[in-house]
Amino acid sequence: MKTTPRTYVLTLNSPSRKGLRLWMGDSIHALRHCSVKQIGLALREMQQTVDRLQTPVSSSGGSYSLNRGR
Repeated sequence: MKTTPRTYVLTLNSPSRKGLRLWMGDSIHALRHCSVKQIGLALREMQQTVDRLQTPVSSSGGSYSLNRGR
């Protein structure tokens, strides 16, 4: 199952508004402000994405490293 990439914008204490504001959408041009109910879902989605990106990837090419010369 392939998931569509999501774009998130989080602001904290902007000069005109105090507090947390969160927008999400399929692209930067299609952002929608999240309601209070959607904020929990959006934060959970972001955490799952971060967790998925941090999982180790098995390499099939041996011991190749980007820092091999250091």
